[in-house]
Amino acid sequence: STGCICGGYAARGFAGIGECRGSIGAFLFTWPLGAPLTIERVIKLPKVGGAGLATIDMSETGPIVGADVLRIGLQVPNERHAGSKLGPYYARREDGWPSIFGPKDEAKAAKLIELKVYAGVYAPGEPISYDGAVPCAIE
Repeated sequence: STGCICGGYAARGFAGIGECRGSIGAFLFTWPLGAPLTIERVIKLPKVGGAGLATIDMSETGPIVGADVLRIGLQVPNERHAGSKLGPYYARREDGWPSIFGPKDEAKAAKLIELKVYAGVYAPGEPISYDGAVPCAIE
């Protein structure tokens, strides 16, 4: 509700198929103070510590980036709620703030005003950069 704009990128996206997905190319971004959205004001937080656990792709929870780095609740009663705690999976902010949310938000929680999802379109057989998946479940 303070105007913070944040999100992330993962090459494989989210499909709700119940696996942990690795991607060295994944990253988070935030404009903690909101508009104007200029390149000088954006904070980019790249994936660190290897490709593992870039995203957790579980249909029953909504998108999760890292273990707790960014959680977006899509199911009742947690719809429109997001949580964030920067840790070992993505770079920490230089200003020391413990999440990707803005300074007027609670450090680890925010209410979503709007959620946008962007998807890539690839031709059959076209390679997708950094698209490897790492299953969590042991069968």
